[in-house]
Amino acid sequence: MDLVEHQSKIEQLAEDIITDQQLKIDYDRKLQENREALCRLREQQQKIKSSSRIATSTVNMGDFFVVVSTAKAQEMVDGAQKELEGAIEGVQQRLKKKVELLGKLESSREHGRDS
Repeated sequence: MDLVEHQSKIEQLAEDIITDQQLKIDYDRKLQENREALCRLREQQQKIKSSSRIATSTVNMGDFFVVVSTAKAQEMVDGAQKELEGAIEGVQQRLKKKVELLGKLESSREHGRDS
């Protein structure tokens, strides 16, 4: 493998790593937003418990808003949390493999120059 081809592989892998890191950051932001939403839903449910009303929440679902029970809204956000946690774990595993490969490629380039 010539030097240019080797360097292009390293650069492509580095770009993939940066893209995955940004994806992980985006997932983490969404995870935090969901935590905040769950906190607000719990607060709302506590306030409603003292009255005789049924706790309902308005939830954004794509292009429209839907009124659902607060308990159902919590279930929906909890489900989204689990999906995000799984996605973050997948991104972390991919990142680990890519970083290891990048280290191997960079060390092989350095050893090639030393020879």
